[in-house]
Amino acid sequence: MIYLQKGLKNSHLTKQPTELSDWDWLKSYQPLERTEINSSDLAHNYKENKAAFVLAGQMATLTRNDTNLTKRSILFFDIDGTDGDDYQTAVSSVQSALAKIAYLIYPTVSNGYKGTRLRLAVPIDSTFDAAQRIQIGDYLRQLLPNNWQTDLTSYGSHWSQLAGLPVLNAYSVMHKCKLAMNDAESFLGLAQIKSSQAPMIKPQRKELKDLAESKVRNDREPWQDLVNRAMAQSINPPSHGRHIFYSSLIGSLLLMKLDQPVIKTLITWSNQHSDNPLPESELYRTIDSVSRTAARKERVNG
Repeated sequence: MIYLQKGLKNSHLTKQPTELSDWDWLKSYQPLERTEINSSDLAHNYKENKAAFVLAGQMATLTRNDTNLTKRSILFFDIDGTDGDDYQTAVSSVQSALAKIAYLIYPTVSNGYKGTRLRLAVPIDSTFDAAQRIQIGDYLRQLLPNNWQTDLTSYGSHWSQLAGLPVLNAYSVMHKCKLAMNDAESFLGLAQIKSSQAPMIKPQRKELKDLAESKVRNDREPWQDLVNRAMAQSINPPSHGRHIFYSSLIGSLLLMKLDQPVIKTLITWSNQHSDNPLPESELYRTIDSVSRTAARKERVNG
């Protein structure tokens, strides 16, 4: 079943009246051309208020939350960084890596400086639950270039995560970003994934509680690793892939609960020591975009 939601400011879904399968419905969807979206601010506003988001699966009710979503049928996988590859080069890499399974690749709206991102949709041969979604995501990620930055929230965060539908903004129209589909091959099989991975045992409530408590007790070590990595990255900024680099670094600094003025000072200092610094306006837009995205996810996930 296909469910749609308009904007991110609510959690009410609308069931689509269709006789098509979930995959056939997604394939038939025509991308919206929104060339007026030509900045990260406009992209953010569009996502919050107007963008169409999809959820393919089965809901108990039309209120979107992790409890009401019982099964999914399509996995959506975001690719936010391709190590400098342009859209078409990235698409070609996906086509090569996933040549034996069905998929749909399309541009959609993000909060980044381009206002666009590449999204991959993969139909599965049977519906799947939350634990299986993580297995599927891990399996697909291993097939893609290991120097790419994939958005783990697309398959590893809250179970009822939405996926934006195809949108052509100013950047994607200018760079001729088009949909690409492989419909000649069969759906990715759950059995195929399970045979390539160690079996996953779904933890029970007590095991989940014990795991959470152990993470709290052992929090100091991974926290120190996060601090060390963030500081090392800020000292050695790259000359290429700068937007991706600073987006990741800003995310780490936000996890450390640093104040915005401190983050701005650190990021500006790092950028000034780059061989190829970003313009100050782009740097500040990136800080603002990542901060707003983090704040929204915190509101959604509690």
